[in-house]
Amino acid sequence: MNYDQSNQRDTLFERLSGCFIGDPKPDILPGGRTVALRKLHAYDPASYGRTRNHIEGTVSQLSPYLRHGMLSLIEVRDHLRSKFPNDPARLEEFFRQLAWRDFFEKVLTWYGHGLDEDLEEPKHGVARSSRIPLDVLSGDTGLPCIDGMLSDLFDHGYLHNHARLWFAAYLCHFRGVRWQEGARLFRQHLYDGDIASNSASWQWVEGTFASKPYFMNKDNIANFSSGKWCNSCRAKCPFDADYPTLQHRLFDGSTAPFVSKVADKAAVTNNTQPKSHVIPEDIATLPPTTDLVWVHDAAMSCTDTTVLTNPNAAVAFVFNKPALQAEPWAYHRLAFVADGIDDLFKNLPNSTKLTLVGDPVERLTTLANKLGATTIHISEHPNPWVIETADQLRLKFRVLVHPRTTLTVYPPEPKRFSRYWEKVAIQVLGHRPSSPKRKHQ
Repeated sequence: MNYDQSNQRDTLFERLSGCFIGDPKPDILPGGRTVALRKLHAYDPASYGRTRNHIEGTVSQLSPYLRHGMLSLIEVRDHLRSKFPNDPARLEEFFRQLAWRDFFEKVLTWYGHGLDEDLEEPKHGVARSSRIPLDVLSGDTGLPCIDGMLSDLFDHGYLHNHARLWFAAYLCHFRGVRWQEGARLFRQHLYDGDIASNSASWQWVEGTFASKPYFMNKDNIANFSSGKWCNSCRAKCPFDADYPTLQHRLFDGSTAPFVSKVADKAAVTNNTQPKSHVIPEDIATLPPTTDLVWVHDAAMSCTDTTVLTNPNAAVAFVFNKPALQAEPWAYHRLAFVADGIDDLFKNLPNSTKLTLVGDPVERLTTLANKLGATTIHISEHPNPWVIETADQLRLKFRVLVHPRTTLTVYPPEPKRFSRYWEKVAIQVLGHRPSSPKRKHQ
């Protein structure tokens, strides 16, 4: 079966019925390595270090492409090094932020599913609720800043990193919600929603993966947003106090009240979905082959070693329907991944390229048996579901996990970024760092 003839976008989303929330939007971010390279080649981090904490700062917005393996950290670094060979200071702070992503992936490698729970005891004694308030899920809290962030999240699938920290602090500390609920909300809607950077960052804010919880005040929001929301705000601002006052209020008092109704997250953000009509893939007429490459959603590049070394193998991508039914993604997230598949398959010489929907182990097992494949190739990744899928497939097939290159080598347990950076800065930069240590503001 040829991908271009059978897996059209409309039928794909029919097969994904029940797996997404929301409808198509005209400004959906295009996915795929081709677009990612265009964005990378156009990016200049000259003012990144000076402006990165500002909402309108010159950030790269490459994270969705890094999240899905359309670009790698190493090639981003190496490209910018070659583009600005005589100006290391221009690159240092941006490279340090690349290292944050590498650090969080090492955290995921070390803890696996443990990253879903508190890595450390909270640095406060305030109880948390597992219910996200309805006004948050509807984007109608009455606070222009928070509602603006939620609008960006729901409608555009993107939030500046500083806005992510502000919202996380608001949800955890000002509304008393468990960080896991916020992490899940971000995974559903952010183009770059993942386990590593997302969950670890929420824990950093909560104080379960940091020496203290992070929170902000009104001056901080106004300063780094250039008054975007604060200048015209008429709401009673819960952030309008100095830090000692807020610290006492947030961590010595009680949690904020919740709405009495438990919100259905899908119902709040869900619009009309296609009628349920699952179209089975016709794999009966595929040419036989001894090798099958499974492309997962963190390795979507034609330069990935797994596909490069197997040009004659069948290639398959599987939308994990059981996982998506349990935690539906926003339409734009799935569309971004679908774009990535289109772009990947257009740039692969392999004759058999399939997009499947269902349980990955079941679909890959059925496909491998139809092909007569004895070996399944997988790109290494610390995501637990990738590891578990490989383990289950290994019971029936020869599974080769192809190692991926990483930005740094760091064997110890990754506990704090500052310690990690002291050890790996030379690996990342190629020289000792010249700038002082920077922290989130």
